[in-house]
Amino acid sequence: MNLAGREVAHTSMKRWVLASCLLSLGSLGSLGCGRDSRRDEAALTRADAAASLYATALRERLQQAMKQGGPKLAVEVCRSDAKALAVRAGAQSTTRVGRGSLRLRSAANAPPPWVDGWLKAQGERSAGDVKGVREVQGGVAHVLRPIAVEGVCLTCHGEPASLAPEVREALRAAYPDDRATGYKVGDLRGALWAEAPVAAAGP
Repeated sequence: MNLAGREVAHTSMKRWVLASCLLSLGSLGSLGCGRDSRRDEAALTRADAAASLYATALRERLQQAMKQGGPKLAVEVCRSDAKALAVRAGAQSTTRVGRGSLRLRSAANAPPPWVDGWLKAQGERSAGDVKGVREVQGGVAHVLRPIAVEGVCLTCHGEPASLAPEVREALRAAYPDDRATGYKVGDLRGALWAEAPVAAAGP
């Protein structure tokens, strides 16, 4: 092979090696993306499960309270049990769970910034066409479910003048700074949220 032929062969070999390296890097990148995607989905699944567990536990506890002691006991359950139920729902999966609203009963229930931003973006409106959230931001899985006002909710969240005297009294005692009244059926009451770190989702 003459000199020109050897140079052409050498150039072809370099191009082949470069192409092989690029393909290998692409494959490694794809594997990394796939692993990240699986971790994201695992964290979202954990957040979903914790949100469902909390929603179910709180609803059942409130229904039980309404049967046993009426709205007055339900107010007490919200004040004393709701936070503990949220902690319990997320404890097994490294997940934080809670509820948030533009009209809080207690400042202690203020949601994290990403939930507060969502609530402010929605504003006071009907819950009918409001979409939830299921995404990963900054290494944290975010799940948010809108809460719509149902008929039974008006017992404690309706127009102040329409509340039973014992309910008004219970609310004043439990929540001196209560702002969570004046709703109608179908209104957006707020959101149930959950957040789970992706890093804790496993390899």
